[in-house]
Amino acid sequence: MEGDVPATVALDRFRPPTWLRWLAVVAVAGVLFYGSVLDSPGSGLSPVGPFGLFGLDKWLHALGYAALAGALAGALATRGRLRGRRVRVVALAILLAVGYGVGIEFVQATIPERAFSLGDMAADLAGAGVGAAAWRVLVGLVTLAERTAGSER
Repeated sequence: MEGDVPATVALDRFRPPTWLRWLAVVAVAGVLFYGSVLDSPGSGLSPVGPFGLFGLDKWLHALGYAALAGALAGALATRGRLRGRRVRVVALAILLAVGYGVGIEFVQATIPERAFSLGDMAADLAGAGVGAAAWRVLVGLVTLAERTAGSER
């Protein structure tokens, strides 16, 4: 049909430019830095998180580092040598996100109201793994949708 838009073009509308992807990384990293270093600890957080398994702070660490790893994966996927190499993108996104979290833990060790925590780092790792894996699944679904739409033409 004359008015049909190819699926690839339609999906491209949802792919932000590279600069915007990196801006998202900086924004998430900034929020994590603020919440981990600048905000006062225990700002009204419940000591118990969902399901009573871990403290709410561990869940927030996991959520924050899932967002960071997902944003990093999206930004890294646009880099020349990493383009199309999803496993490497996922691994590098996890490594960078966890490295950032470890760095923040060392900064916290120098702040009297804060403490260095291996538990926080474990939550960062778990969250980064989930976030990068979620990015990978999303990319796989979009790729499948593009292939399916392309074969229908």
